[in-house]
Amino acid sequence: MPALETRFDKTQLLAQFDRIHESMKAADGRPIPKFEKIEKPSRPIHPWIYLPVEIKARELESKALVAREAAEAGFRVVIGAIWLMHPMAAHFPPGVVLFKSVNGMDVGNIALWAGHGHMTAVLDEEIFGIKATPAYIAATTHPHIAVLTDLVCAQGSAYAEAFPYSAEVKVTGNPRTLMYQTSMGDDILVCLQSGNINNNGRTFDEMVRQVLSAAMPLKSAGGQAWVDILRSSIAHECDTLPLVRSSIDALAASFPTHRIVVRPHPVEDPSIWVFDKPNIVLDDRRSVIESLQHAGCLVYVSGCTTGLDAYLAGVPAVRLGRGGVGISAEMHAEALTPEAAVEAVRNAKPWEGRIEDHFGPVTLAKELMQMQRDNPADGTPSITARVKAEPQEFHRRKFPDTSPEEIEALLGRKVSQIAWNTFLV
Repeated sequence: MPALETRFDKTQLLAQFDRIHESMKAADGRPIPKFEKIEKPSRPIHPWIYLPVEIKARELESKALVAREAAEAGFRVVIGAIWLMHPMAAHFPPGVVLFKSVNGMDVGNIALWAGHGHMTAVLDEEIFGIKATPAYIAATTHPHIAVLTDLVCAQGSAYAEAFPYSAEVKVTGNPRTLMYQTSMGDDILVCLQSGNINNNGRTFDEMVRQVLSAAMPLKSAGGQAWVDILRSSIAHECDTLPLVRSSIDALAASFPTHRIVVRPHPVEDPSIWVFDKPNIVLDDRRSVIESLQHAGCLVYVSGCTTGLDAYLAGVPAVRLGRGGVGISAEMHAEALTPEAAVEAVRNAKPWEGRIEDHFGPVTLAKELMQMQRDNPADGTPSITARVKAEPQEFHRRKFPDTSPEEIEALLGRKVSQIAWNTFLV
């Protein structure tokens, strides 16, 4: 434990964060972007849908549901690695592409695809487990996203009502909510939340710079709000880390006949987590949804999306600590000490609260297909060229190598591989 506390010292990390922020802010000469509603030109498109994936464990299976529904309706679908699909935008038949973020990182990508005749939609995957407040959405949404994209897909009415710009917004739900299954196991699943301070493949300095680069200009109110969110998230991870580690040990000692399955965050470096008790194991399953199928109880850090995952799966959960921007900060039984965590696990029951405005009915695939039906193009085009690119190790960590057979099992139909981790249905 002392090694972890020394490595992730809150005072040192926040001081490092502040130095990086002040340096970047001083050098940030970007003009402050403004929202200006424009009439988008008509773009006839073909029945092709493009589904870029960044993090396989989070996105692939739910986007496969969209791909399957579209393919059954006669659409061609490309699903795969986001880094390979952007360079191919010019070579794909104009269709509908679904983006997953509303921050500055995707502004250029949306403009790229639109410039090649595609129509674009965005479903903010980062908001999945976060309370949809006007302040948070305004801080994390680049105004040019609303200018450029043809459809903003809201996962629930709360998001639609809080969206800060005049844009085409429709409640489409999120297909991820359809992925959960009833648990048949009794593992005690402990989900970590240290992706910012313990990033896999990036140093802390690199993580901060890349995340702040996606913000609004750092001298703007929106940029400062983004800075505050990231800084508070780093502090929250540091504050809860000792409680997480000591709770894992206490659970292992108190439940010797149960497996204590420790699941690192998808972008976290798992190598720092070493345990000496035989009933503690690191989770090697692809997604938290799969892990929940074997769990009798989930233990999570307050604000972490996995608390919402447990609710959607009907699995009892225990919340470690307080705070965080996620909706799960207001869910499940609270534990502020390892002893309280043990007692809460012993008495855990599924949360009985309600979150109707957070998610709506899932109509995403239908809305994407309707965009094409409202703007049909003539002809039956094909992909004009294929881009060869070798992924970096950072890409492989986010999207491990995937075979056509794995995609075929998800879709129930044959696919062809057109690039690394990228498939044509």
